[in-house]
Amino acid sequence: RTQFGRRRLRRRLRGAWRAMPSEENSASKNWERYVGILVGQGRTIFGAAVLPIAPDQPTLRKSAILAQKGISMRVPEVTALVEAVMAGRVHQDYVQAAGHQYLITTVNESSFYGRCTSTATAAGIILLKMGPFLVLAVYTEPTCATEAIPYVHRSVDDLAAAMSMQPPGV
Repeated sequence: RTQFGRRRLRRRLRGAWRAMPSEENSASKNWERYVGILVGQGRTIFGAAVLPIAPDQPTLRKSAILAQKGISMRVPEVTALVEAVMAGRVHQDYVQAAGHQYLITTVNESSFYGRCTSTATAAGIILLKMGPFLVLAVYTEPTCATEAIPYVHRSVDDLAAAMSMQPPGV
């Protein structure tokens, strides 16, 4: 990505969070807007979702999908995925997401990367922890991991920077 493209993405993300009231409905619209920006930028990412992983609110993280686009996550999939991430065992078994099966191949401190095992085409999953949220991104051919992973990391970093500019309590 060019510096100009990254600057434009950062401006769009900042706009998505600028005057966000604390109402849940508005926050939901902002998450949907962020996921739309993540998926809509040149189609590097096929689908994305934002899931809560707040350790102090286990009931919230078991039943909520804050936003999704391009994929259709079901609550049982989300519950199993979030519990595996929180327990630190997401890499020990297959991960089900959006009707596909993934094998986590790389584990970092706050991110997990995997390959799709249920389709013949090359596809993968990216899981990034961002504070009390888990950003899930899915990519398919012709996009490869070396293109998708840095793209998602940059987008999440830009979102984190945009969120940190919010007044406290938002």
